[in-house]
Amino acid sequence: MSYVKLFDAHLTGTFSRAAKLLAEYPKSAAAMFMILEHEASAQKVRNKWLKKGVSVPPLLIVSTTEKCNLECKGCYSTTLCHENTTEMTRNRIERLLKEASSVGCSAILLAGGEPLLATDWIYAVAEHKGLLGLVFTNGMLFNDERCRFFYYHRNLIPLFSIEGSPERTDDRRGIGVTGIIKSAMKELYKLKVPFGISITTGSHNLGEVTDDNFLTSYIELGCRLVIHVEYVQMGTGEEMLPLTPDENSRLSAYCDAKTRDSKAIVIAFPGNEEQYGGCLAAGRGFLHISASGLLEPCPFAPYSDRDLTKLFFIEALNSPLLKAIRAEANSLHEGIGGCSLRNRETWIREIISGGRTL
Repeated sequence: MSYVKLFDAHLTGTFSRAAKLLAEYPKSAAAMFMILEHEASAQKVRNKWLKKGVSVPPLLIVSTTEKCNLECKGCYSTTLCHENTTEMTRNRIERLLKEASSVGCSAILLAGGEPLLATDWIYAVAEHKGLLGLVFTNGMLFNDERCRFFYYHRNLIPLFSIEGSPERTDDRRGIGVTGIIKSAMKELYKLKVPFGISITTGSHNLGEVTDDNFLTSYIELGCRLVIHVEYVQMGTGEEMLPLTPDENSRLSAYCDAKTRDSKAIVIAFPGNEEQYGGCLAAGRGFLHISASGLLEPCPFAPYSDRDLTKLFFIEALNSPLLKAIRAEANSLHEGIGGCSLRNRETWIREIISGGRTL
């Protein structure tokens, strides 16, 4: 089976399981069935473009803004942020989502900074009922109004970012953060709005966050999605450590087992890329859009030769940089630091300098 068919089957299976898990939340289940219906047609559209030589990613990761109301230790967004960034306009965001949806994108992962400080993206995704919108938030800006917004827009799922234990989360994110997150979760639970959690996972906390009892209280509160974002080292002297290959395998096995045996879908991201023939960045599985509109291989590889404020989405996908990375996917293996592309910076910059940047 080709990696495309394998990845498509994985997406369909995940969306189908989500719809079943959400049976206790009829509004959310209905939204997920609509998303599943869109995914079925999106796969056909992506395959048509692939036959024309254009690789359309099922997933788009968006850094909606570089603004944030927290100063977390080791934050990759802070490390990569640029001064005086001009963020995309509401009109361009809406046009981009319409373009992306029409050519086969299925899910939009809204990150930041803090995406609740960039509500144009959230409002725009909310209107595309066939798109799944995952909102990665630190939870500090939740209030009754925002809880009700997610109540009325069930294609959006908030994911609260935590680090493991309350002590570990508060140490990295700030004293009292865990308590505020738990309060937001309780309000969503009262409204019967499911949510998820996002855990930056590395050698430093793997044992803690894969303990059999770790997820119990979150699932009881309504957590139905857990994403382990594999930690990528962005600087030196950081206390957190990337997963080793053996630990990566352990995490994948844990996620598969938990998804089978619990009331939540548990995912490692990017997970076991070897089964798909190598790195899933650059459009093989996902792409990254910066706050200013640059099209990049992934959030941890901030290199670009295409600007989405100047091009149609389908035009930007013909990027020489993205094509070159996809051609080398099977040789791109995670090295020191947890990201294969960050270990090939010289090669990437040579591709960009040899081409025309738009």
